[in-house]
Formats: sequence, structure tokens, C-alpha cells
Amino acid sequence: MAFVLLISAYIWQAYQVNAGLRNKDRQFALQSSYKQPGIGLDLTTIGALPRALQEEYPALVANYYRLDGLTCIVSNGSEVFEENVSLGDSTLLTMYGFSLLQGNALTALSNPFSVVIDEQAAMKYFGKKEAVGERLRIRNFAGEQRDFEVTAVIRQASENSVMRLMPSMQTAIFLPISSEKYFGRNVNNWQNLWIAGFIELQEGVTPDQLQQPIKQLLEQHADKQIAENLQPQLKPLSSYYLDDNQGAIRQLLLVLSLTAAFLIIMAIINFVNLSISQSLTRLKEVGLRKILGSSRKQLILQLLAEYCLMVFIAGLLALVLYPLLAPWFSSVMMKELPSLSVLPFRFFALFFTGILALGLTAGIYPALKLSSNSIVSAVKNQLSEHRGKHLIRRSLLLLQFAVAVLVLISSVIIARQVDTFINGQLGYNKDYLLTAQVPRDWSEKGLHNIQQVQQELRQLAQVKDISLSYGIPNSFGNGIQTVSKVGADQGIDALVITSDQHFASTYEIPVLAGQFFASKEDASIASKVVINRKAAQALGYEQVHDAIGQPITLYDGGFTGTISGVTEDFYANSMHSASPAVVWFPVQANMQYRFLSIRLKAGAIAPAVHALENRWKELMPDAPFKYKFMDETIQAMYSTEIQLKRASQSATAISMLIVVLGIIGLTSISINLRLKEIGIRKVLGANLRNMVLLFSKEFFVIFAAALCVSIPLTYFFMHQWLMNYAVKIDLQPQLFILPIIGVSAILLLFIAGLVLRASHSNPIKSLRDE
Repeated sequence: MAFVLLISAYIWQAYQVNAGLRNKDRQFALQSSYKQPGIGLDLTTIGALPRALQEEYPALVANYYRLDGLTCIVSNGSEVFEENVSLGDSTLLTMYGFSLLQGNALTALSNPFSVVIDEQAAMKYFGKKEAVGERLRIRNFAGEQRDFEVTAVIRQASENSVMRLMPSMQTAIFLPISSEKYFGRNVNNWQNLWIAGFIELQEGVTPDQLQQPIKQLLEQHADKQIAENLQPQLKPLSSYYLDDNQGAIRQLLLVLSLTAAFLIIMAIINFVNLSISQSLTRLKEVGLRKILGSSRKQLILQLLAEYCLMVFIAGLLALVLYPLLAPWFSSVMMKELPSLSVLPFRFFALFFTGILALGLTAGIYPALKLSSNSIVSAVKNQLSEHRGKHLIRRSLLLLQFAVAVLVLISSVIIARQVDTFINGQLGYNKDYLLTAQVPRDWSEKGLHNIQQVQQELRQLAQVKDISLSYGIPNSFGNGIQTVSKVGADQGIDALVITSDQHFASTYEIPVLAGQFFASKEDASIASKVVINRKAAQALGYEQVHDAIGQPITLYDGGFTGTISGVTEDFYANSMHSASPAVVWFPVQANMQYRFLSIRLKAGAIAPAVHALENRWKELMPDAPFKYKFMDETIQAMYSTEIQLKRASQSATAISMLIVVLGIIGLTSISINLRLKEIGIRKVLGANLRNMVLLFSKEFFVIFAAALCVSIPLTYFFMHQWLMNYAVKIDLQPQLFILPIIGVSAILLLFIAGLVLRASHSNPIKSLRDE
């Protein structure tokens, strides 16, 4: 019950995401789908579109909000942090109804150099929640710094998709869109495809009613290519969190719900069996009550009341265990659970209603069974048995075995698949590799300065290599572009990575032909590109060497470069999809960068990171050294799978415990019903081995039948789950055989223990009737 309570709290919390937003049922994220890859991102929309919809179709759209996610250096005196910052419309506070500790929601974002923060950011920078009038210094991408005055403090809001559209877009600092020039942005633009957009519909309006207005606006204002390819997607915020990432969270909640249901069913079965097993001590009581005039109805009500009270006490103990087990469950699911004080009254009302239903469900069969025992059998301390009753208990045990085997084998397969993600062949070496974001100054001077920093860090004895790039694995922001040979009518879709000439050597990606760009002193480096083997094959080069020196175009013909090298394939992002065709674009051509990737020399990591941090602070005192090892980055790609792995392992442990309890319950019943037989066999010379074989035969027949049910089901479910990934393990026989052997050993061990205990009793006692 404690485990089910934890699962219930987790599921309740997931459904609370976006529940606190004002008019949540009319709030939508305006996103995109493009017929032709490489035009824009699915997550964003055209910057001018949400505003135009509200201004030109006010009868359909009540309000709008747009945000441009920035990463800025934010400081307050000596405290310097690298923060995610949202540059957005002044409608933020009024549209979603965020509660303010201080400030005016109508005017807080009206001044170009005002800033709104939440109470955690206020405590972080100022040590107090009342921060209105304080100032934060924020650096732009040209290296300039300016003070922004805090005009409002948002009360800690419940989790929502406005402040946290995705894990990498979580922010507590909000700037007005009127400060966009300071950051070199232009949000209200029909050519800007990279803005996160939200709209609030008028009451009674459906998303379908906006399809034609959006189409008309695109035809009037957007480029022809965009208007022809863009298919707007209105995703309701009420279910956005559950449906995002192809419904991964919803699938996880379904698995957890099924796990909780299975645990409850298995626990009820065990409760029934253990209750009947322990009821032998009360048979004489039942017989005497019947002799004294108690009706069967009275006995049933008494027994049901006792069972419900027992379950109620168990429920109270589950509530006591909740705060003790919550930290463990939070670490398993990688998400903090709400405290009991946060859960609403209706949660506890449902919980105690469930306790009552559980008590009645679990107690009704034992109550009927005991009350139906004949008076003669009861006073002789014997339990009446019928063949049909045996069939019910065997069926219940078969269900337990089937579920336990299904959960156990699934857990093994999930763990093996996740291990393939984390430790599989990525095409690059993730060991001793870390990444850190750098201040952005996308000018010729800024690029020169960061390259000087890069060169200084390279001189450290602990650094093996270092590369400057716009993206890193799991954060390649350039997206898919169409790449083609010069003069060709058709091209291929490829991931474009902006980097310098050290990327391949830093990530240790093998270069198969040519060289990875050239030295930065080479004036022609800005017109060179590098492709991987998959891109070379897709472009029609039979041998990788054939591609060297060949010109290709990208960015719709806006850039033409000569192929200087061909690398081996690698997984630029996750293994959910196949390794893509890749084209490396020189950072010298557009001067846009975000990350330094640093490969440390093998050895002690802590001293190396400490030396790197000290040198970083000397070279860039205004930029915090926030780094991530590639192992952490890779784990973040598969957070949902890791959650599923940990949840399945926990469910396996608990289901095995419940199966063991089921074995104890049914074996105890079987032994109690056959005490005379055991006594006679002992008198006739039967040993422990004979007794174990006698009692285990029945269980292993049931276990074999359970395998016939669970193995095909497990294979089907796991095959369907693995189909979601481009890289997947084979469902080999050993993944099924080894768990089955383990369960069989546990089954035999506990049966032997119970038989050994029963065989130690005096056979004379079991042979007496009185």
C-alpha cells in the first residue's frame, strides 16, 4: 500500500503540470510541422504569427505570449551566474495568472530595462524575497553589460510549460520584449522561425477554427516556401506535459498505473491465502459461535469488520512510511515527490475510500470461507475443503507467477537496452570529455577572443584537446538542412554542425579521408566543409575519397563549400533515431558558438577539473565555469528510459516479495490440510527430499503453466517497446532463461524451508483427532 501511495502521488503530481494556469483549457502552444525538413523547428513558430492572430482575429484569439530563450551571464556584484532567460511579451503575468509577491502585473514588463524574477531567483541573488527595486546586471552577446531593475517577484509557481517548455528551457528570469535590440533579437518578424509561441483562445473557440486564419496570414506575410511548407500545430497546455516527447510521460504513467494495479491484485491474493492459512487458530471459535446461535451473516460481518480494520491500520502505516520512502522513490524516478501536506483533501478521500474497498475485496472470500465451515469440522479444528476451492487458489497463484515473471524479464530487457544507450558504441569517445557554455560575442572580435581563451586552456597539462562549437551531443541547434551537390536538382537531409577544426580530434571521431577542415591560419577554412560517411554515401560517392575536393551547397544555396574531409558515422544525439548524415560547417563562416568541448588526459579527474576551473576564472572572470561530463549529457538523453528501468527494478523486487508471500500462504494452507498425511509419511520413513518433491510438484506445474502465459506476453510487449528505438538489443533466449531459473530457485528454496519447519513437528500430534 505504501508503494501504491507513492505511485499515486507521482501520477497526481504529473497531472498537476499546467493545472495552475489561468484558463488552462483555452491555452495552447503554437508549434510547427514542416513538409520539407530543414526549414524550422517543430517546437517553435514564426515570431510575428501569435501577435498577428490576436490583433487581426480578436474574436478567435483572446491573448498571446511569445518567448525567445536566451542564455546570459547574470550578476549581482561578485555573484556571477550563467542563466536561462526568457525574452518575451508583457502579457506573461496577466495571461497565465501567476501570483506576485511584489509588483504590478500590468506594468512590470513595460520598461525596456526591467526584469521580473521568481522568489527562488530573488533569494539566490539578493538573499530575500522582497527584491523590487534591486538591480541585476545582464550581459548581451556583444559583450556589453547593463543593469536591469527588478519590477516584480513571482510567487513560487507550480510546474508549467510556460516557464519550462523543455528541460533546457527552464527559466526564473523574464525580460520584456522591448529590450530585444540590446540582445540583437527581432521577435516580431515573419522570417524568424525560432520563437516559442502561445495563444489563448476565446471561450468556445476550437483550434480547428484557426487553421484558415493562419493560412491567410502566412500567404499575406511569410515567404512562399514557408507558407507552402508550414503546418501549424496547436497543442493544448492542459495535456502538453503528458503528450510531449511522443507521449513518453503518459506511457510512463501507464506503466506505473499497471504496476500499482498488479501489486494490489497480488497483495489481495496473498491476503486471502494468508488469512485462510492463519484461520485454523479460529476454527473452534467459529464452531462454538454457531453452536451458541450466531448466524452466518453475523459471522461474515464480524470477520469483514476485522479484515477492514486490519487494512485500515495498514493504510495508516503506509501514510507513516510515505515521508520515509519518498526520498528513495524520488531518486528512483529522478523527480521530487510532493509532501503529504501538499496533497489535496480529495486525494486522501480517494485513498481511504480505496482502503475500504480493498478491505471488503480482500476480506469477503476468507469471511465466506470461514463462515461456511461445518460445525463438526470447526470444533475438530479442521478446514472444509472442496476441489473448486483448490482451483480458485491455484488460478490466483498462476496469475501471480505470470505477473512476476513478466515484470522480472521485462526489467532485465529494459536494463539491457538502457545499458546499450549509456555504454554502447556512439562513434565517439565519451570518457574524460566535458562541455561548458561560454559567453557569446558573435562578432569577429568576440570569436578571436574566445579562440584565445581556447588556446590558453589548451596549454594546461591536464587538457588533451579542446574544440569550439555551436552545439554538442543532445544540443545541436543548427537542425536539419538540405545539402546537395553543386548543380544537382535534389539534395539530402543532413544535420549541420558548426564547429572549429578540433571537433573530430576532441571527440575522437575517426577521419576516413582528407582532413577535418584545416588550420585556422588557412584563409580558405571558411569555405571548407566536412561530411560523415553516411552523407558521402547519400550524396552518391561510392568511396569516401571520391568526395574530397567536391563542392556542395547548403542553406538553400546561401553557402557553397568544398569537402575537405570525411569522418566515420556517429550518434550526434540519441539512439532513438538512426545515426544521421552530418555536415560540419566552419565556425569562422558565421562566428556563432556556444560550447567548449574539453578532453582531459586520462588520470585523476578532480585535480584536472580544479586546474581547468582556476584557469577559466583567470581568463573569463565574468563567466561562471558550469560544466557537464559527457556521461551526464548522455544520461539526460535517456531520462525517461532510466526512470522506467529504475521503476521496473523496484516493481520486480516488490512483486518477487509478494510472490514469496503467496508461496508461503498457499504452502501453509496445503501443509495444514495435509498434516495427517505428513505424519503418516514420516512414520513410514519419508525424508525431507521426498516431502519437498511432494509439495513442490504442484507449485512447479502451476509455474510451468504461468510461463506459457507470461513468456509470449513479455516477448510481445518488449518487442513493441523496442520498436521505438533505432538501436535496440535482440530478444535472445538467455534474457528469458536466466530470470526463469532465478525464480525457480527462489520458489524451491521457500517451499523447502516451509516443509522443513512442518517436518520437525511431532507426527503423533498431527495424527490425533482430539
